Amino acid sequence: MEQIYQTYLNIIKNICTDSNDPVSVTPEQLPALANLAQEHCTVPFVLPCLRSASVYPSMKHQVKEMMLNYYQIEHFTRTTVSLLRENHIDCYLLKGLSLADCYPVPEYRKLGDLDLYLAEPEMLSQAQTVLESNGYILQDELSDHHVTYYYTFPKTGRRFILELHYRVVGQYQYSRTNEIVDLVYSPTQLKKSSQMIHGYSYTVLPPTEYVFYMIHHMLKHYLYSGFGIRLLCDFTFYLKRHESEIDFDQIHTWCRESRISHLYEIILESCRIYLDLPDSIDPQTHYDTSDCQDFITQILKDGDMGTDVSQTLVGSSSYQKVNLFTYFREGHVQMKVRFPKASHFPILWPVLWVITFVCFIRNTYKVRNTTFLQTLRNFKKSNQKTKLVKIFENSDS
Repeated sequence: MEQIYQTYLNIIKNICTDSNDPVSVTPEQLPALANLAQEHCTVPFVLPCLRSASVYPSMKHQVKEMMLNYYQIEHFTRTTVSLLRENHIDCYLLKGLSLADCYPVPEYRKLGDLDLYLAEPEMLSQAQTVLESNGYILQDELSDHHVTYYYTFPKTGRRFILELHYRVVGQYQYSRTNEIVDLVYSPTQLKKSSQMIHGYSYTVLPPTEYVFYMIHHMLKHYLYSGFGIRLLCDFTFYLKRHESEIDFDQIHTWCRESRISHLYEIILESCRIYLDLPDSIDPQTHYDTSDCQDFITQILKDGDMGTDVSQTLVGSSSYQKVNLFTYFREGHVQMKVRFPKASHFPILWPVLWVITFVCFIRNTYKVRNTTFLQTLRNFKKSNQKTKLVKIFENSDS
């Protein structure tokens, strides 16, 4: 591992352990350290080590902006949840404020959009009616698990993004995983938990289900474009706070049946090695240390939410080999995403395949700004990650 990565990880580990152990940073490392902090949205944690760097004033300003953004998102979250509750619609708060609350300084966790989950799908249309009648603007976005809204506060002109989920994560190619996710987060199985944040009580996922959701959230980013150190920090802080409330045997069962146990194991072990997650947390679960080093190195290279996202073909699975049939299977998945209702009728598939392919070609050149062949190469390259972490079909579970 490069020395700059080791230095950066030592700084992040201090944050995760609330330690004041000194970290030696040479003047030559300052530019690279500043870049890592910006790429992984961890500027507040690294800032004290950058006092002698020329970028210190601008990075200090970034920290102030992050803290301001935290309270703006907090206001938007409370406003949106309150609006839905007033109309007898309760929803689960995912990520965001809920995870930031586990940090030593909540304002230091980068917040982006607001994610809310409706466990009862029949409430979606009612929620949409309420939102749209109160100034939330529906966006034309292709998704198989959420609808997206923009909301602009009239006085400030500040715009925020709401992702209203009717599934916690998108569909996978591996159907058994979809079945487990649907069951775990169904209204009949899911028990509501609450979390008090700044004097307001939010409905959140119970700890065991929350951990399983975080694994899937990381998996989706892993399959798509990679993810940064921030999601591992989230995982570490959450497990440390809720260790006694989490049923790890249940986590093992769900992961094993979903064939994602390798991902859970490498995430947990990497958090132990590099973020000092206590050994007492799920002590029987381990992973090869050299693979963990390759995994964490890839994470640091990927940046906060991966690289080359705009030119990446969304992958829904993990394969031992990528061939023509693999591309066809991925295209079939995208067809079902684009036509969730019509795709239930196999007789329509040939027409839907053609439309999906035409849309794919159009997006390749006009949205991704790349070529057809390069997009396929990128997909094949991203699938090589499964040599490190076996998932779904490329699993020995």
